[in-house]
Amino acid sequence: MTTEWNTQTRALQAWKSVHKRLQTGECMTIPKVLAFPHPREAGARPTVTWPVGQIADYALDFERGVAPLLVREFTDRFDVALMGIRLAERTLALAEANPAAALFVGSGLVGAAIGAAVTRQSNGALLGAGVGILVAILLNAHMSQAVRSEYG
Repeated sequence: MTTEWNTQTRALQAWKSVHKRLQTGECMTIPKVLAFPHPREAGARPTVTWPVGQIADYALDFERGVAPLLVREFTDRFDVALMGIRLAERTLALAEANPAAALFVGSGLVGAAIGAAVTRQSNGALLGAGVGILVAILLNAHMSQAVRSEYG
């Protein structure tokens, strides 16, 4: 038990040192010939992303509120990135640039979540997304009409 704890503690410390070196949006490559600990040894959880030749993807969470470390495992290396905060910034920028599209996407997602929660079926999620988008269409039309009457 002590050896297992020491191995996990050392692995976690090694990955924390990588986390401290990275800035948001940066990527670091760690060759496997360095015998760096595997992310699973530090408690990383597997994730699913778009395949680009990697063996697996992992997310390593640290303290609450800190962006997770994203690790892509290849046969010869680990590619590590700190991307959590950047994703939120990009999403907010897209929503600010096109509020109508954000309204439709957000309404569809909320509707799908409610539909799935109520029916516990995938077709309920689809129906909920449709209702959410219908509500967004009505809201968008109402807001457009209000803006036209105020400035028109």
